[in-house]
Amino acid sequence: MNGVLLVDKEPGMTSHDVVAKARRALGIRSIGHAGTLDPLASGLLLLLVGEATKISDYLLNGDKSYEVTVRLGVETDSMDITGKVLKETPTVLAGKLVDGLSEDKIRETVARASGVLNLEVPVHSAVKVDGKKLYEHAHKGERPDVVPVREMSFYGVELLGLELGGEGDAEKFAEIRVRLSCSKGSFIRAWANHVGRGLGVGGTVSALRRTASAPYSVSGAKRISEIAELWENRQVRSGDVLGSAWVPLEQALPHFGQVEVAGHDATLLRNGQISKWLQGELLRKTQLGSALSSQMGLQPMCVINRDENRLLALLVAEPGEFYKIRRVFPA
Repeated sequence: MNGVLLVDKEPGMTSHDVVAKARRALGIRSIGHAGTLDPLASGLLLLLVGEATKISDYLLNGDKSYEVTVRLGVETDSMDITGKVLKETPTVLAGKLVDGLSEDKIRETVARASGVLNLEVPVHSAVKVDGKKLYEHAHKGERPDVVPVREMSFYGVELLGLELGGEGDAEKFAEIRVRLSCSKGSFIRAWANHVGRGLGVGGTVSALRRTASAPYSVSGAKRISEIAELWENRQVRSGDVLGSAWVPLEQALPHFGQVEVAGHDATLLRNGQISKWLQGELLRKTQLGSALSSQMGLQPMCVINRDENRLLALLVAEPGEFYKIRRVFPA
């Protein structure tokens, strides 16, 4: 039981809640996650089981994709609907958008909110200022004198729909639903706040769903309750009973290259040495010296032990350098 578990998290649960439920369901203590999801959010959460906890760095850095609903006309301290309301500006009157706000203007503003943007980091985040996490200030009702501004990258931005008012108090506010992707360190809440301010009315996240965390998609994920049921009714102790939600460790990094070793070459690698044969195989596979290799660096490699059909090591090369051993999985 070493691999990646694809969970479709439900709203209202923390990432820690999901990990705790998975530990109880599978009877395995060594489980972590790669990429936190806020309680408000649903969608893909990657759980790392057993030896897979050692590959978290190579999954945390992947781009993420989301479907986000932004309530226009509301600003909160957390930049999502769970926070304290700072300002409200009704954007719907008698079932229509208020003067100064139009569907064309919304579409143009959303389209412009693409590429690299310099945005203020949400105060309800784990970003540190002077050694203290921002949310530690926020939970005490404080706000740091200086909130960091960070480069954030958004792409594939697509307006999916516009709804003019919901129920109760929400009937005064328009909501837009957007599909987009972003790089590591980019905050969807900050993006929603940026769009709202660009429209002159403010905006906050009212719903969020993660649809992908590279290289995985939510289409293969299952709810934690489904996973628990499948595991309880299993006939064998194997991740295969979890279907598409289970990715064995040797297949967990499909965006890496792959090379196989056996015998003495595997023994040397297990002991922290790259054999001459493996060096030659890596040279052949990567065509060292090509323009692509020299400019962009060599593709990371998974080394598979052919005799045991399992992941033996991860090899990574910095730009301009050859492969070095980063991780060994000896047993």
